[in-house]
Amino acid sequence: RGEGVTTGRYKQTVKSSFKQTITININKPNTMLKHILKIMWNQRRTNSWIFAELLIVAGVLWMMVDTFWVDNRTYHAPLGFDIENVWRFKLSKLNVKAPGYVADSLYHSSDPEDLTQLMAQIRQNPEVEDVCVTFYSCPYSNGNSWREIRPEDGDTAYVSNRSFQMRNVTPEYFRLFRIRTVDGEPVYDKVAGRHNVIVVTPAMAEGFYHGAPNVVGRRVYHSRREQASEIAAVSVPIRTTEYERPEASYFQCLEGELFNSVVNDFGANSAEFCVRMKRAYTQDEMNRFLDGMGDRLTVNNLYVYGVTPISYFRANLLKYYDREASNKMSLMAFMLVNVFFGIIGTFWLRMQNRKGEIGLRMALGAHRITLQRYLYTEGLCLLALTLPLIIIFALNMVHMDQLDTYRQPLTFMRFLATFGLTYLLMAAMICIGIWFPVRKAVRLAPAEALHYE
Repeated sequence: RGEGVTTGRYKQTVKSSFKQTITININKPNTMLKHILKIMWNQRRTNSWIFAELLIVAGVLWMMVDTFWVDNRTYHAPLGFDIENVWRFKLSKLNVKAPGYVADSLYHSSDPEDLTQLMAQIRQNPEVEDVCVTFYSCPYSNGNSWREIRPEDGDTAYVSNRSFQMRNVTPEYFRLFRIRTVDGEPVYDKVAGRHNVIVVTPAMAEGFYHGAPNVVGRRVYHSRREQASEIAAVSVPIRTTEYERPEASYFQCLEGELFNSVVNDFGANSAEFCVRMKRAYTQDEMNRFLDGMGDRLTVNNLYVYGVTPISYFRANLLKYYDREASNKMSLMAFMLVNVFFGIIGTFWLRMQNRKGEIGLRMALGAHRITLQRYLYTEGLCLLALTLPLIIIFALNMVHMDQLDTYRQPLTFMRFLATFGLTYLLMAAMICIGIWFPVRKAVRLAPAEALHYE
């Protein structure tokens, strides 16, 4: 009987001591972290496989997140212009047999004069906000006019054997599409009434003069000094589509003799005739608008025969890009689902196999919430150990130029954001994988939990 008491007191003392040790280890953050690292090292054979899986998944997931970052940032960056309520009128010329055809002997005006008169007639309508004309330069028209251009006092090495996209537009183009300078002022105010001037984008200004002040007012030459123009303004960056970055390009303002020359070369019926309405119109409303205009849509043999919203050209041009983006997003979603279930399944199985340990800790007095916090911390510590190796992997990808740095520069913000999002996603997956089995385990009675041990 005396030995029984002694044995009972000894067991109680050992239990109390071990319980105190477990409680200290879990309740004190620094001590708990050391305890977790010691347990992880003792279980290194099992943890090494989980660590390898997390390492591979983190690398793949970071590449996916970085791709998504570039696509999303590029798509939502400013285009530099606005196509809201803008329509493109279709122009043609009357056939010889068409009613109202004006014979050559009775023709007393030129194509530039007819086109100018048509613009004036349509602009007089109170529903019309503005009208402009372009040649292969309308937004989303897939225009492809390129020309050599050289600065008079700039970097000629930058333009050596190189052509730049040129947009032939009337001055009203900048007002209609609401294009501004880099200082936020309307470009139209800088070019209105001026002859033989151009507007350059920031990329071209930087390439020509490398950040030098007073770019406005400098002169450039086209096609080996055959024609000189003055820079009237530096516009905001202009992008061709939502999926592309701004490129070095310039606008040639069609005014006076230059307007006449371009219209005569291409023909008035080839002009991209753009009209901005004061309010949103449907296609049926625009058709009725054209019917109400009557004879004002005709000048000699030049006439308007239809109308299409610029948004229609946008949808057609972006169809291929949208399909490519959709395929990429589907692949990323499929991979993300696989990563999601893979990580959750791994940690779920890991927690299921540790029911005995959980029961033992509960039997020795560990609180449920403290125990859950301990297991979450253990999983996140395992994830955190992959960070140095993933940073080395990322730097290697940068060195081998495997990231898209053409559309978006590789900045510290991009690096931090993509890494942060990657580890947040993985941390969330790990916590979900731990939460459900641990939630069930800590609700077991200590005797039942110890049965697994």
